[in-house]
Amino acid sequence: MREKTLTMSSVLVLSVLMISIPGCAANRVNLVDTNQVAVTNQGSEKIRILWTDIYQKDGQTWAYGVLKQSSSVGGTLKAHVDVQIVSPDGSLQYETISKELYVPRKRIGRMDWKRFRVQLPAEISEGSNISVTVHTGKHSENSVFMEGTS
Repeated sequence: MREKTLTMSSVLVLSVLMISIPGCAANRVNLVDTNQVAVTNQGSEKIRILWTDIYQKDGQTWAYGVLKQSSSVGGTLKAHVDVQIVSPDGSLQYETISKELYVPRKRIGRMDWKRFRVQLPAEISEGSNISVTVHTGKHSENSVFMEGTS
C-alpha cells in the first residue's frame, strides 16, 4: 500500500511540475523569433559571436548571447560587447556596452564559450535592427561608445 501511495504522490508532483514549468517560460518573449527585431552580429579577429537573442520578460528587455575564441592559440581574452539599436527609420535609438567578459581559450571537448547578457530599454520599436559587436580592446577616446562611460 505504501508503494502505491508513493507512486501516486510522485505522479501528482510530476504533473504539477509539467504544468507549471511551461507556464513560467511562457511570459518570456523572444523578439528575434517573433520577427519584431533583427540582430546583426559582428565578431572580432579573435572572438566570434555564436548567437544573440533578444528577450522581453517582466517589463525588461535583455540581449543574451554566446562568445567563443576563434583560435586555440593563447589564453583567456578580456572582451566586451557593444550593442546599438537602430530604429526602422535609420536613427540611433540606443547604445550600450556590456561589462568586461573573460572568454576562455578554445579547447576541444571543454566548455570554452562565454555567455553575455546586456540590459536594453524596455521598449524597442518593432522592425529595429540590433547590432552586437565584440571588442577585445578599449574604445578610442572619440568613439560614440565612450560617451557616458566615464
